[in-house]
Amino acid sequence: MAIIAQILAGLGLLFVGLKIMSTHLQQATGRRVRHLLRTATRSPFAGLLCGTLAGAATQSSNAVAVISGNLVRGGVLATRDAIPIVAGGNVGTAALVFVAAIDFRLLVLYLVAMVGFGFQFKLDRRPAFKEWMGVALGLALVLLGLDYIKQGPRALDVSALAAVLDHGISPWVGFLLGLIAAAVSQSSSTPTILVVALMQAQVLGLDDSIVIVMGANLGSGISAVLTAGELEGTGRQLCYVHVLVKAVGCLLVGAVLLTGGWLGAEPVALLSQMGGGKASASLSLLFLALQVAGAVPVSLARGVTEAIAARLSPPTMEDGASKPRFIHERALGDFATALDLAEQEIMRLVKLLPTLLPDLDQQDQGGPAERLALWRGANAIGVAIDQFLSDLIARGVPRGSLQTALQLQALVETVRTLQDTLHAFTEVVEGFADLPPLGFNLSESLRTIILSLADATDGDAEDLDFIITLAGDRSDLLSRIRRQLAASALGTGEDARQLLLATSLFERGVWLVRRSAVALRAPANEANPVGNAVPGEARKREEADAHRT
Repeated sequence: MAIIAQILAGLGLLFVGLKIMSTHLQQATGRRVRHLLRTATRSPFAGLLCGTLAGAATQSSNAVAVISGNLVRGGVLATRDAIPIVAGGNVGTAALVFVAAIDFRLLVLYLVAMVGFGFQFKLDRRPAFKEWMGVALGLALVLLGLDYIKQGPRALDVSALAAVLDHGISPWVGFLLGLIAAAVSQSSSTPTILVVALMQAQVLGLDDSIVIVMGANLGSGISAVLTAGELEGTGRQLCYVHVLVKAVGCLLVGAVLLTGGWLGAEPVALLSQMGGGKASASLSLLFLALQVAGAVPVSLARGVTEAIAARLSPPTMEDGASKPRFIHERALGDFATALDLAEQEIMRLVKLLPTLLPDLDQQDQGGPAERLALWRGANAIGVAIDQFLSDLIARGVPRGSLQTALQLQALVETVRTLQDTLHAFTEVVEGFADLPPLGFNLSESLRTIILSLADATDGDAEDLDFIITLAGDRSDLLSRIRRQLAASALGTGEDARQLLLATSLFERGVWLVRRSAVALRAPANEANPVGNAVPGEARKREEADAHRT
C-alpha cells in the first residue's frame, strides 16, 4: 500500500506542478508565446519549431492547441498555419520525459528553498517576480513528483513480479494498457514516466515498454477528442490534428520496428544501444521519435491534414463570426493606421448588435442557436480588439495617439458589456413558453433602440444626439412598468420574476446604449463638451443611471 500511495502522491504532485507551472508561464510569457506563434507562418518548419518551443515551455500540447485555436478564430492564423504549431507542441512535451530520466533531487531542494525565501521576503508582491516564483514552485513540485514516481517501484518484490511476467506482456495487452492509461491521465508523457520508473526498477523490459508507450501515445490523441466535448469547428479540427500526429507517429515507428525485425536488424537492441544501455534514455528517445515521426509528415502535408480535419469537423457559423475583418498584427507598426482599423472593427461590432436580439415579428429570422453562435463570435472579436489595442499601447504610442487608444479601449469594453446584456436579455425572453405582452414590448423596444444605434454609426452627430436623448432619463417609465407588473396577475411566480429580470436588463441595455452613443459622439465633434468628457449634469445623470441599474 505504501508503494501505491507513493506513486499516487507522485502523480498528484506532477499534475499540480504542471498546472501551476503552465498557468504562471502563460501569465509570464503569454504575450511572447502568442507573438512567437504569430511569426510561425513563414514555413511548416518554422511553425514546427515555434510549436516545439511553446510545448517545451508550457509542457502542455493542449495549451498550445488552445492558443493556436484562439489565434485562428481571431483571424491571426489560418488553420493551415496552425497545424505545424500544434504538431510541434507534441514534440515539445517530450522534454518532460527526458527530465524524468535525470536525478534532480538536489535541484528540487534548492528550488523549494528559493521559493520559500522569496515568499518570506515578500518578493511575490512584485509583478516582475510573482509569476516566475510560481513557475519555480511548479517546477519543484513536478521534479519532486517525478522522484516519488521513480522511487516507488524500487520497493517492489522484483523476483515475484518477474515470475508473474516471466513470459512478458502480450503486445496487444501492453498497447491497450498504455492507451487506457493515457486516456485516463489525458497525457502520453505521464504513462511513459511511469514505465520509465518500472524499467529502472527492473520490473519491465524494453520490449514490453515499447508497446505500452506506443499505446499511450495514441491514447493521448484520442483523449483530446473525447475531452473536447461539444466543441465544434476550428477548435475540434485542431483536436483531430492531435490524433493524426499520434496515429502517424505510431504507424511509422511501428513500421520501422516491424521491418527491422523481419530484416534481422534487432531494432530493440539498436534502441538500447542508442540510449547508452540506459533503459530510461532508450525510452525517452522512443517517445521523442514517436512525436517527431508524427509531427513532421503532418506538418509537411498540412494541406491534406487540413482537408481531413475540415471534413471531420466542418467550420461553424461561430468560426466565421469570430474573425475580425480589419485589425491585423502587421498594422501595429503604423499607429494611425492601427487606430483607424480598430475603430472600423468597433463600428462593425456595433452594427452586429441587432443580430443578438430576436425579431419577434419575423420568427424565421434565425433561431437561438444562431444567435448564440453570433454572440460568441462577437465576443471573440471584442477580445481580439482589446488585445490589439493593448499590444499597440505596449509598443509606446505617442501621447496624442495614446488618448485615442484608451478611448477606443473604453468603447470596446462598453460594447462588450452591451453584448453580454443583450445576450442575457435574449435568453430571458426566449425562456418564456408564452411570452407576455410586456416582454414582447420590451424586446421590440430594445431592438428598435439597438437598430437606431447601429444605423447611427453611418450617420452624423445629430443621429447620436437623438439616441443620447432617447436613452436619457427613463426612471418614471420603468417605475410605471414595475408598478404595472406588481399589480398584474403575474405578481407572483416564475413569470413575474423573469419579467422583472427582463425589465432590469432592458434598463441596463438602454443605459449602455447611451454610454456607447456618448463615446461614439466624442470623435464626431471634439469641441462638444458633452460628447468629449460628459461633464457636469450629463455625467451626474449617467452615474445616477448606473446606480439604478
